[in-house]
Amino acid sequence: MFSLALLASAHVNAALVTVEFGAFTGSWVNAVADSGSGQPVTIGNTSDNPMLRWGLPSPSSGPQSGYDFSSVNSFDTTFDTDTGTSDDFQLGTFTHLNNVILSTGASLQSVDLQLNTTVTIDGGTPIDVQFVFNFTHHETSNSADPCANGEANGVGVNVNGCADIITVSTSQFTDVTTVNGIKYTLNIQGFLVDGVFADRFETVEQSTNQAFIQANISALTEVPVPEPASVAILGTMLAGLGMIRRRKRRNT
Repeated sequence: MFSLALLASAHVNAALVTVEFGAFTGSWVNAVADSGSGQPVTIGNTSDNPMLRWGLPSPSSGPQSGYDFSSVNSFDTTFDTDTGTSDDFQLGTFTHLNNVILSTGASLQSVDLQLNTTVTIDGGTPIDVQFVFNFTHHETSNSADPCANGEANGVGVNVNGCADIITVSTSQFTDVTTVNGIKYTLNIQGFLVDGVFADRFETVEQSTNQAFIQANISALTEVPVPEPASVAILGTMLAGLGMIRRRKRRNT
């Protein structure tokens, strides 16, 4: 799990703080692939449903392999200062399309997913936020035995040939935003696969695999409230998988 610490605006005696997430947009960037035809191509970058496709399909009329990301719509969540947490919520859905592609063509090695939104805390100034998730892709040989995951070919996740393997991580950094009062943490809990958090996915050949990015908000600590309250920008904290957040205040 990784965390973006936010010192958020809050009325001292209030028990509820509203956190608003604006529209989400995603982009697949920095794709690296083996040499050959069928290099990675992006579709719909900077939209709420960016797609990545690569490889020479087999048969040639078939679909390429790919990644899809479907972000959630803008939403509000309520942080309860009495209980110190919010409900869990999802930021989007990652889908791997593991279609048959020729070994003579290009295979994806790695790519980054950039996810952008705005966060507004207790009616304050919206803050631009960017998360970057780093994907490493292992396009396995379908005929190997044992397969790359160490298991036998033809059974389990390798039932249609060796399953492809994906790992996901983020680069570590620290960043904090302060607006008088109480300190909050936005916890990116990780990717949910079949109800379990995972940073490694194995996808059955000729099938799709989905993972959901899940998060919540919790209290980190309290700080003295200035008179009058003023906006401060601090640098601070991150744990676990890690994430990139870039902050710039909008001009009004």
